[in-house]
Amino acid sequence: MKKYLSLIAIAVAAWSTANVAAQNAFHPAVDKYGYYNVLDCPTSPSYFKATTKQNDDGTYNVNIYRARELSQTISCDVTGGELHFLDANFDGNLDIVAGPATARNYTTILLWSDKRGEFVPMDGESLNGYFLVNPKSKTWVSMSSGGASIAFYKKMRWNGNALEAAEMLMVFSDPSELAANGVTTKYTLIKGDDYYSPASVGCVKKRTNSLKKLPKEWQQIISSFEKM
Repeated sequence: MKKYLSLIAIAVAAWSTANVAAQNAFHPAVDKYGYYNVLDCPTSPSYFKATTKQNDDGTYNVNIYRARELSQTISCDVTGGELHFLDANFDGNLDIVAGPATARNYTTILLWSDKRGEFVPMDGESLNGYFLVNPKSKTWVSMSSGGASIAFYKKMRWNGNALEAAEMLMVFSDPSELAANGVTTKYTLIKGDDYYSPASVGCVKKRTNSLKKLPKEWQQIISSFEKM
């Protein structure tokens, strides 16, 4: 009987450790279109805390503390040392966005792994831009700048531990920039995010000079970014 009770205690302890992140997942309020801004997420939740230190090569070490004890250090190729905590991949666990999460800066995501009981860096390259998250549709949307009159909006979904682009909207507010960038309208919506690759032939889904002629979802995305 004592052996049986001991096994139960071990199992409960293991479950508690694996589910610390789930117990502390944060769910921000969304706007009327279902989006929230990553910058509105907390920088220090109740259980996990983290600090950053810049290395000589320009990368940052993220030091993660659990119950005030250092539990993990991860090196990140990001532009700055800002941190935000949220459920980034919609699995019910708390994750960490490392980096400024602002235009022309690089950001990455540290995902909680139930299997390993620690945070692991997302797969793929660092992200660029401001970020909105939609928990209902399980999408991320970034907005980055290609210059004073060019904006790129990218809608992304998770594939394993990587965020992959489903669609990208290119917006050119200066008509003189169109020809130089191989587009003919103010708004160009494409499948994926590689408009300039030879393999992207046929990727254009919509060309228009009117915001109102874009799919409703994209009108809402732009509206949400404008109200950030």
